[in-house]
Amino acid sequence: MSLAMHMILAVTGPRTLSQFTAHCRTPMVVQDRLLQHILQKNAPTAFGRRFTFDGIGSIREYKKRVPILSYEEHRPYIDAQMQGHPLQLTTESPIFFATTSGTTGRPKYIPVTPESRSAKSQLVRLFLYTLYQAHRTMFSGKILTVISPEIESYAPCGTPCGAESGHMYRNMPAAMQTVYACPYEVCTIPDYTARYYTLLRIAAGQSLSVMFACNPSTILLLAERLAEYSASIIRDVRDGTLTLDAPTPSPLASLIQSRLSPDPSRAAFLEECARKTNGGTLLPNAIWPHMKIVTCWKGGMAKLYLERLTAMFSEDLAIRDIGYVSSEHRGSIPLSDEGDSGVLAVPTNFYEFYPADEDRPPRPLDLLTLDELEEGQQYFIYVTTLGGLYRYNMNDMVEVTGYYHRTPMIRFVQKGKGVVSFTGEKLYERQVIEAVAEGLTDFPGAYEFIAAIGEFADRVPRYAFLIEFDSPPSREEARQLVVRLDQALRRQNQEYASKRDSQRLDPPVIRLVRRGEFDRYRQRMVEQGRHDAQFKILRLTADPAFAQQFAMLDEFDDRKAERELPL
Repeated sequence: MSLAMHMILAVTGPRTLSQFTAHCRTPMVVQDRLLQHILQKNAPTAFGRRFTFDGIGSIREYKKRVPILSYEEHRPYIDAQMQGHPLQLTTESPIFFATTSGTTGRPKYIPVTPESRSAKSQLVRLFLYTLYQAHRTMFSGKILTVISPEIESYAPCGTPCGAESGHMYRNMPAAMQTVYACPYEVCTIPDYTARYYTLLRIAAGQSLSVMFACNPSTILLLAERLAEYSASIIRDVRDGTLTLDAPTPSPLASLIQSRLSPDPSRAAFLEECARKTNGGTLLPNAIWPHMKIVTCWKGGMAKLYLERLTAMFSEDLAIRDIGYVSSEHRGSIPLSDEGDSGVLAVPTNFYEFYPADEDRPPRPLDLLTLDELEEGQQYFIYVTTLGGLYRYNMNDMVEVTGYYHRTPMIRFVQKGKGVVSFTGEKLYERQVIEAVAEGLTDFPGAYEFIAAIGEFADRVPRYAFLIEFDSPPSREEARQLVVRLDQALRRQNQEYASKRDSQRLDPPVIRLVRRGEFDRYRQRMVEQGRHDAQFKILRLTADPAFAQQFAMLDEFDDRKAERELPL
């Protein structure tokens, strides 16, 4: 066990949990106090002056003065911050910009200030303590954490921009970093094949007790690569080497190699594990028998992966949800392994909600505070953060599952309408429409794009594009269209590109829809009461039943465009 981590959690954990519990007993008092702190502190900013923060004395006045805002309405202030202009959204200058995909092709840059980072760190310590309370052996081995690089670029002002996961990883207490299985540098390897192999080669040489990853699909992908690379991993562990065909920058490879040494006894153990399987491959539950804890998302699309996790690791594997977490904020803290709910993080962000079953868009005064929520109901969530987001529309749907004292417990249900996210790509309907327009811009014939369907094929998610052509494309044209769609989606959404590169998303496919099907669908909808003049369908969905409403003729990807298209 890591004695340092044991001491840190044993000393600071009870106090951290006690403070959080006290906040949860009077959540509206805490929320009101937090909002007033944010407004008073940031009143001198350009945003604060525009909405007269210094004259707001209540939650209701805040609702009246400040509209509901998207990222695009925050963007001018964030762009100014990135250019080095101070006092835009917060009086504290950002120390980091967390990147994530936006509704347009431009990425979002979420400002992180010293105060917002400190608040997030406090919640991470609380999460670790509650996990440690339930699993006292969690530090009996090393912890494998899968993250993205902290620094991917720099703003014009010199502030680093990158992944929130990498930023948090690099700023964990030094004692926590001593229990990491892999050095941070491994996660900066640009080639994904090389990165996965290096992670597995280093981890296979150690005893693991916990694995952290936001998305369970990442963990499953590592398990599959472990089997694929078994022979090479065993050889490298025996010889103290790192051999693979994929490129790794020389200084980085040398740094990693310097930390490796031959381990014949561990290699012999791995060989014995491989011999006991039918295919002679390494399995996670065999080489890491003491790993009983995985933390990852359990809600939304992630549920589709969870059964496979226990099959690859162990039947008594404990899976703890990491909570409602995004680049914008950490919104909840799960207190047990059961389910996918967590306690709303009331000391860190100010929250507002809007019932998900409402047909009309919300007006500023319509948003609810947490004391107005009902158990069992679903809501869209809006956040005001210490980092400078105000009444920010997350476009996330959450459900209230119960209460911890007087504070709601929530679970993530899905992204909002017109958004699909299997592995964190957060693909928006607008991006799909623009990608289709770009990818098919030079197609010589007429077509009707119906919808993109997010689906699982061979246990890996992908997007299927339902398109009705007046004149079917040739075989070579079909192959090229698929490739161009994929490239266009990459340009529209950087997270999609990342997930494609990291093999967590398969390439898209085109499904040829029989001519006249879209008009027949429209007619059915009108007959069922939809107004013809206002007819509109979602162009992006993860509902498999939607595709079943159309007669399909064939399917194409860039590997199967050899097949004949029926006319």
